[in-house]
Amino acid sequence: MLAAKTFFETPLEQLTPRMEEDFFTSLMTRNKTYKTTFHDRFSDINPYLLEYLLHHAPPAPKALDVGVSSGISTLELYDDLRQGGLEVEILGTDILVDAFLVRVFPKCHALVEPSGFPLRFDLPLVTMKPWVTRHDYYNGLFILRKFINTLFTHRAYRILRNPGDVRISEVKLVAPRALAKAGITVCTDDISRYNSGFEARFDFVRAANVLNKGYFSPTVLSTMIANIGRYLRKPHGSLFVVRTHENRVNHGTLFRRGDDQHFEVVNRFGSGSEIEDVVLRVEIPTE
Repeated sequence: MLAAKTFFETPLEQLTPRMEEDFFTSLMTRNKTYKTTFHDRFSDINPYLLEYLLHHAPPAPKALDVGVSSGISTLELYDDLRQGGLEVEILGTDILVDAFLVRVFPKCHALVEPSGFPLRFDLPLVTMKPWVTRHDYYNGLFILRKFINTLFTHRAYRILRNPGDVRISEVKLVAPRALAKAGITVCTDDISRYNSGFEARFDFVRAANVLNKGYFSPTVLSTMIANIGRYLRKPHGSLFVVRTHENRVNHGTLFRRGDDQHFEVVNRFGSGSEIEDVVLRVEIPTE
């Protein structure tokens, strides 16, 4: 595994897609989800989205990408749309974007969430995940892993009490190549909570691998969809909901905001979105 400090200090031109995949996929957040990612995830769909937006969106559309995780798919969508002639600007959001790299001891670092929850530990000769695996109980490493977890996490908590401490570095859990694009902005946001700053701001919204019945109840999903509806511009802002299955096949539905307060289906990919029924039932608030 690539050490967190090494990853964040690697010059942009030296970062490879494989380095990004390996690093972000190895991070498990406080809510037990991984920033799992791989390149070209939506290479079969982006060409269709380009053609659709060329005919149904302004030449310089504003797009919202919900739950961007590492931002790799956001970067690829941006590049595909730009190369196709759209002067798109994308705002990517995720519930966890910001983190801290804390030097807890000389040549030792802890990558932690703002709350202090540990994501990765760097030691002088090795980098390690904070959590204990089943294999650790067979080889005895669980004792060492638990000890380092307790020691490094406690030390990081103490250092973070002083925000001005020079041992703290602010980092973003987003691919540096995405952050380097002038037309991509990334911020923290919870789609289940209405954000008035997003009201009628976007021509296109993508929700990839975030809105599904395995994560959220129908009630919560309805709230999220209603919020997205309010974020879309009138008339006919579009929403794309997609999920990549374990076999890496994408199933999703492209919706548009109809003339009334409901979404309507434009096109399906694979079997369509598993929450299509939820989206079609939602009534978009007018205020």
